[in-house]
Amino acid sequence: MKQNLRAVIIDDETNAREALANLLRLMNPDVEICGEAKNADLGIELIKEKNPNLVFLDIQMPGKSGFDLLASFEKVDFGVIFTTAYQEFAIRAFRFSAIDYLLKPIDPDELQAAVEKYKSRQASINPQQIAILQQQLDSPGTMRLVNRQKNDNQRIALPTAEGIHFVQMTEIIQCESLGSYTKFHLIKGPAIVVSRLLKEYEEILDNYYFFRVHQSNIVNLEHIKRYVKGDGGQVWMSDNTEIEVSRRRKDEFLALLSDFYVNSGKLK
Repeated sequence: MKQNLRAVIIDDETNAREALANLLRLMNPDVEICGEAKNADLGIELIKEKNPNLVFLDIQMPGKSGFDLLASFEKVDFGVIFTTAYQEFAIRAFRFSAIDYLLKPIDPDELQAAVEKYKSRQASINPQQIAILQQQLDSPGTMRLVNRQKNDNQRIALPTAEGIHFVQMTEIIQCESLGSYTKFHLIKGPAIVVSRLLKEYEEILDNYYFFRVHQSNIVNLEHIKRYVKGDGGQVWMSDNTEIEVSRRRKDEFLALLSDFYVNSGKLK
């Protein structure tokens, strides 16, 4: 007999807890709701008592946050789906960390998809993912400021069939489209292939010095050795690959490249 998933809901808003519980009963009857908590301290006690497979966790709560709750466990051996009222600008932060999330008010189809995704892999959350998420949410770049941020000291989580790879953004040379997949070419080691469209990573990396020079390629400006003029032109990367620059993207690319050199101190 197939065992039900045991889940708990931790959220300071009574209406939010009730709405999520009702959706779960309707959309995912095989998910057993074994408890609810209105703050992080009660949530910690609930998790220790019920030992759930899956925790639906609000980020912003009075007192301790959802992050504080997770930090209280020496090992997070349960799945986590964040429920958050953060607006669209913060979606990048969740994608950066490869953490599942649901925006409030919760969409039934998105809830079902998130639960099914958890069922398919039964994975707990990694502390490095939490660190990346916090870094992104605390970053002014998350608010879509005009100025781009440097790639230094920033990691990105890349989910693959084998597990999650944590990569320094300075190690990424380029991202290449492979249909429904994206291939990350790195300074060291083999390339990493992720089951996400290049378009998603264009949006994720938008606040950093990465640029989609062509429909098939996003390049890391740090790894450009030289630009060859032409209709659109070409860039030579640090791994000696040559990548075409789209004619319609040329002006924007050259402007960003100039900005990068000025801000990096490479242009006097």
